Amino acid sequence: MLALLLSVTLVRPELDVYFLCFTIITILLAVPLVIGSVTRRMDPFDPTTIIAASYFLYFVYAPIRNLIGGQYYFFGKLIMPLLPRGFLYLAFGIVGMWAGYYATGMARRAANSVPAPPEAHQGVVLYAWIIAGVALISFNAYVHLAGLSWVRLLTLGQLSTAPSAIQEFTTSDRSSFSNYLYSTLDWLTSALMLLYAFSHRGRKWLLAAFIAVFLVYTTIGFRFRVVILVLAPVIYHYLSIRRRPGVLRMAAVAVGMMLLIGAIGQSRSSFRAGTNVEASSFSVASSSETFANDLDLYQGYLAIVDDFPRDHSYLWGSSFAYLLIQPIPRGVWPDKPEAPVGTIVDVILGPDALDAGIAFPNVGEFYANFGAAGLFACMWAFGFLARVLYEYLNQHEDNDWARIIYAVTIPFLVQVISRGYFVQIFQEAAFLLLPLVLGMWICRRRSQTHRLVLTRAGSESRPTGQGL
Repeated sequence: MLALLLSVTLVRPELDVYFLCFTIITILLAVPLVIGSVTRRMDPFDPTTIIAASYFLYFVYAPIRNLIGGQYYFFGKLIMPLLPRGFLYLAFGIVGMWAGYYATGMARRAANSVPAPPEAHQGVVLYAWIIAGVALISFNAYVHLAGLSWVRLLTLGQLSTAPSAIQEFTTSDRSSFSNYLYSTLDWLTSALMLLYAFSHRGRKWLLAAFIAVFLVYTTIGFRFRVVILVLAPVIYHYLSIRRRPGVLRMAAVAVGMMLLIGAIGQSRSSFRAGTNVEASSFSVASSSETFANDLDLYQGYLAIVDDFPRDHSYLWGSSFAYLLIQPIPRGVWPDKPEAPVGTIVDVILGPDALDAGIAFPNVGEFYANFGAAGLFACMWAFGFLARVLYEYLNQHEDNDWARIIYAVTIPFLVQVISRGYFVQIFQEAAFLLLPLVLGMWICRRRSQTHRLVLTRAGSESRPTGQGL
């Protein structure tokens, strides 16, 4: 970054201030790398790896690409001159995030207060199949309500007897009930992870199940689900063998995931609509271009920084509090307020951006609610919770339940960072993790009951007077 800054200074001095911002952000994001190098305790599965990489792509790589390409406008709004001010607040937030993450003592105590995962796993395979069955039944109900077909879902929309004018997978027109049915699809990922970890027979069928779920996720086009589905088993595997992948292998996986996400993004409209997709349309260049275009989340963040509180009052936590009324169906409450996330996009960029489904990162929602101070505090909490997750794994690194929770949660952090909508993130996390948490609770209860029965049996078989 310093070499790039020097070269830009010599060639295009008018961009100096922008590249100075990029350099500062890069240095701040590299803090865990420096600490790991100095202490010689570096873990590539540490949450800081995926967190720093995500923020770097969204706030350094993407704006540099647009700046060099002369893309200064976003939905008619001049964005690039807002970058220095926006990045000042962002730097403040990153400092808060690392401050929360390196509050090690507090994080360890918090991790200690979380119930330990059970050692037992008897009956987990049956439980996983039950979860998968309930998910298939529930999602099948949604498939019929939405007028979809399994043939289309399993063939990337290329084969189907259903009409071509099919309802797309959008959340705006769904009732709460159908939305819940749709969200049970995440249970399949949880069930697959349980089977992958605890099943020792019939494992050859897991690959077929994985491919089927992968095809459904790809047809829907929600790429974060594909990221979790692909990366979670890989992370769990390395955690279970107590090893870490080498740098080259991690780089190869990262590049492969970027190309996969780009390829899905390039054709997901065709997958959803059921139109033909030519294999010749896919290439490394096209996938890379699509992936790079999807990184432009900083633009929405800068627009928020410009409009709040100059033109619009801070939300003061209303986008978080909306979680309390989100589950209420509009059929029960016709005048239910619109989600604040839609209000944010509408007021800063207009209805066209809202209709286009423009997203902004989590720092945008933090700032829209509480300003710079709130951005620092919310990022501190985000970093702290990431550290609690890592400490929980370290405390139970030999436990398969802890490994599964960690393997699923780490790739989900990409969605947490890239989607500044707390209600959506909470709902997705709940559906993804609920089967795992419920399974741990059942195993813990069964284990306690089993120990109690053994204790009573032992006391009843003891001769009178023994042990006095």
